[in-house]
Amino acid sequence: MTTLYQKIIIATDGTEYAKKAVNAAVTLSKLTGAKLYGVYVSDVSNITPTSIEWEVVAENIKREADAALSYVCETAKAEQICFESVNLSGSAAQEIVQYANTIEADLIVVGAAGKKTIERILLGSVSEKVIRNAKQQVLVVKSPNTENE
Repeated sequence: MTTLYQKIIIATDGTEYAKKAVNAAVTLSKLTGAKLYGVYVSDVSNITPTSIEWEVVAENIKREADAALSYVCETAKAEQICFESVNLSGSAAQEIVQYANTIEADLIVVGAAGKKTIERILLGSVSEKVIRNAKQQVLVVKSPNTENE
């Protein structure tokens, strides 16, 4: 018997949007028996720090990553879900897709931040880039509080 999903990635940045996606990923994992992989990507490409600044920035990034992945871990453990976490560095969408390919994931779950059209055009969106580049299915979890456009 094959299961619908065996490996599910939940990409998180620790925001409320991501927490909604974590809850959805945990539910799917529980229903399908899939192993859950929590992924946090630290994007430091735009930072050109001095040595003192870098220590502060690196410490803040690690604290954010730990908090985001801790939420995934606690939520998965509460539901007795098999879970693994990874903190990657680089471009978020690119790293998420690459990691999904590396572990041969069946599904990538991401949260939608609900940006307005102009913000998406100017800034891009991690979820949109993941959708465009992933060979896996992608579930985008829209927060109930996201504004309609």
